[in-house]
Amino acid sequence: MTDTRLHNSVRPYRRDLGLSQEALGDRVGVSRHAIMAIEGGRQVPSTTLALRLADTFDCAVKDLFRLEPVPELEVHLPPLRPAAPASPPAPSSRVAVGRVDGRWAAHPLPAHTTGAADAIVVEAAPAPSHAPSIPKADSPAADRARVRPVRDMQQLERNVLVAGCAPLLANLAHRVGEGSGNARATWIPASSHRALDLLAAGLVHIAGLHLSGGASSEANVHAVRRRFPGKRMLVVNLTRWRQGFVVAARNPLDIRDAADLLRPGVRVVGREPGTGADDLCARLLAGEGSRRPDYSGPVAEGHLDVARRVHCGAADTGVAIESAALAWGLGFVPLVEERFDLVISAAIAEAPPVSRFLETLDDPGFRTEAASLPGYDTSISGHASTLEAGSARP
Repeated sequence: MTDTRLHNSVRPYRRDLGLSQEALGDRVGVSRHAIMAIEGGRQVPSTTLALRLADTFDCAVKDLFRLEPVPELEVHLPPLRPAAPASPPAPSSRVAVGRVDGRWAAHPLPAHTTGAADAIVVEAAPAPSHAPSIPKADSPAADRARVRPVRDMQQLERNVLVAGCAPLLANLAHRVGEGSGNARATWIPASSHRALDLLAAGLVHIAGLHLSGGASSEANVHAVRRRFPGKRMLVVNLTRWRQGFVVAARNPLDIRDAADLLRPGVRVVGREPGTGADDLCARLLAGEGSRRPDYSGPVAEGHLDVARRVHCGAADTGVAIESAALAWGLGFVPLVEERFDLVISAAIAEAPPVSRFLETLDDPGFRTEAASLPGYDTSISGHASTLEAGSARP
């Protein structure tokens, strides 16, 4: 683990001698671009080159280069979900980090992934047991930690944190970082309700939301107004999709409606409370009395996890989006059409990293690829509504 960074004084020494970068490069046998990279901290010189530079400036190598400790940051961490063990991330936990409304926020990365982290937790303190599940970022009850960055601080400043359950967000986040030097993005998988909670707490820049309100944005807009009363918010469409029952190919159990979930022996994948899928399932079962399906195994972590469990035979069905079923070669019984929208505070929508994220929705490469993915409808992707503070309509 890297806990130091290399500081160099090549530029001031070069300027004191009145040398250009090209002239210094000629003296030590490297190109002007190499000198630029060394001065900018993007390249570490070899031992031989460091000695040549010191000889040119008539100084010691330690006068040109020295190791400095990487500064640690105090960050806000979202409390773990109720279903997760009640313990903070252990020291050395890998986290994604971004700056939201002047505060640093960090999100633990899944232990089973090896994607590049932004920082490593060196000390974490849990919130008191009486604290709310997602406290406000300025609350003394918020989980906090000290982290040691493993990326340049400017990269952390440019990172857009977006929470939501749409797998398409991973593609969008990748394209943001690939197409711009002034913005990055990290997808934080989360249910719709949790994503809104994270947004309200100042722990993400953008929340993804899908509720079963048909092709219009009415259900999503209503949820945003209720969650952010009196605030000016932006609601931007990412995609439209269908949600329904994921079943084995050719639907051998002939699952068609909610009553079929209650048949003896039908194993159903459960979803986390607060997900659009769990809300939909609850509504479908409302007319079936107090009976509950035979939930099979632990709660699924997302749409793709539902499909994976049906595919491997651990369950017979579960509620998820059509693209997840198609990705695993499974059958699908559509129930509702939904919009998946992105929710952003209007106050930060124009900030360079966030605006770059939103601009990527109109990127031809993203739109072409998204349109080719089965189960997604991006025909109105990028369409936005502004919810004025205190207004009744968008």
